[in-house]
Amino acid sequence: MTDLTPGFAAGQFRLDGKRALITGGRGALAEAMAATLADLGCAVALASRTEADCMAIAERIAGRFGVPAIGLACNIADEASVEAVIAATVDRLGGLDILVNNAGASWWGLPQDIPLKGWQKVMDVNVTGTFLACRHAARHMIAQGGGAIVNIASVGAFLSYQPDAGQVVPYTTSKAAIVHLTSNLAAQWAADGIRVNAIAPGSIETGMTETLDAATQEKTRAGILLRRFGKPEEVAGTLALLASDAGSFITGQTFLVDGGQSIA
Repeated sequence: MTDLTPGFAAGQFRLDGKRALITGGRGALAEAMAATLADLGCAVALASRTEADCMAIAERIAGRFGVPAIGLACNIADEASVEAVIAATVDRLGGLDILVNNAGASWWGLPQDIPLKGWQKVMDVNVTGTFLACRHAARHMIAQGGGAIVNIASVGAFLSYQPDAGQVVPYTTSKAAIVHLTSNLAAQWAADGIRVNAIAPGSIETGMTETLDAATQEKTRAGILLRRFGKPEEVAGTLALLASDAGSFITGQTFLVDGGQSIA
């Protein structure tokens, strides 16, 4: 039984000596997640096609939290690039204990008008890219005796939007696939000590939400029980649970962090 002495609960969240890679490593959500892991003692690598943005975030993380932090270039839809960025993370940070699959793409339009290249782009990035990162990270994690993978899905995986609310069929379909991929990989790798979970954010004050016009934003906000958009750090709190020993008995699950959007 755990020694239930003062500090035991907070101690379960500590990530001292751990190493994490965040794909889709640019933007407010990526920075909030990187800061959360770093604040718990974890070294962090951020990777995206825009290496300069990842390096800038890494510099801020290292300066604020005093942990190693690096920015890397990665095209998540290209297997050679994914394999290279995971190898670089292992080489420069000394290992890989936590993978956060945050890279994502979308394509707007009515289903009958979406070109095949739009559908394929979203699937290549969101589904195939997530799978590629998981498989190459898992090879290192299996060799070292375990790890934690957190995939970023979306509340859209559980919703079907009418055209005036969202014309994002490729995106929501891809995120539903990530939910199922997560539970499948959890079942495959449990014996190897790898936990695989997902976070499904609702409408957050960053990313796709910012691309909506004012009227659509207001309609979306009205459909959230808490009547507001979430903040990036409100997603990061769930990451702290799933990446740490505090979540050591959780695998194969998808956590909705949506302010009640999925049930409103």
